[in-house]
Parts: sequence; C-alpha cells; structure tokens
Amino acid sequence: MDPHPDFADVELPRSFDLSSFSMTPLTAAQVDEDYDAVMSSAHVLKGTFGDWPDGLTHADDLTDLHWHDREFTCRRSFSWIARDQTGQYLGCAYLFPELGTRGRARLVTWVRDIPERDALNIALETEMRDWLQSRLPGGIQVTD
Repeated sequence: MDPHPDFADVELPRSFDLSSFSMTPLTAAQVDEDYDAVMSSAHVLKGTFGDWPDGLTHADDLTDLHWHDREFTCRRSFSWIARDQTGQYLGCAYLFPELGTRGRARLVTWVRDIPERDALNIALETEMRDWLQSRLPGGIQVTD
C-alpha cells in the first residue's frame, strides 16, 4: 500500500504530548480499553462514522485496530489514543487525508462519555489542529 501523496515524505510520530493530552498509538494492543471506551460511549459516537459502532464486536474492533495500525504505517491515515495525565483513555484523534485529492485532510476527534466530554473534545481538537499545522507539509488544509 502506497502512502497518500501528501504524506509520502512526512513521518508523524506515534506518540507525543500536547498541552493537555498524551497521544499514544491506536493499535491492536489496546483492543480491550478501546472496545470498552467505544461501547461505553456508543450513543455519543453514533453519527461520527456513519452507524458505527452499531453491532461492533470485540473481534471487529481488533480488526479495525489492525487496520488503523496498517494505515498509519503506510501513511494513508493516522490515528492516536488521547490520554489524560494519569494515562486514562479519553478518546481518539484521526487524520484522514482525502483520497484522490491533494492538499486536504480531515481531522476527527472524540472523547468518551465522561464528565466534561464536550469541553475535553474541543480542547483535543484545538490542540491537535495546532500540533498538525506545525508538522504538515505546506498547503495541506485540515478540515473537520
């Protein structure tokens, strides 16, 4: 699988720190905590990615996480777990370069159903957007 043309020469880190979040890889090794976060927040995730996570099984999530990892490695799309300062899984951030197009990538963030979810998600999106702007090749527009 070839990288997206905008990211052929871009190496985004798997782990890094933002002001309020620690970003770690979203891989199959995190399937148990990912599945718990997704299923406990299914009602707030509905509509973010179509009807997902309706009907999602643990095995399906494992497959999804393998796919996210492969996409990251191939530089086709990028995904991270957002954690708080104690290491608690808060949610995820994804960067999806537009297929068949140059210069645009979609940023999607979500935070699990916890108190202050909306405020945390706004902070996560803002911090990710700022972080990406300093690392993406010139001319890539990040949308949501």
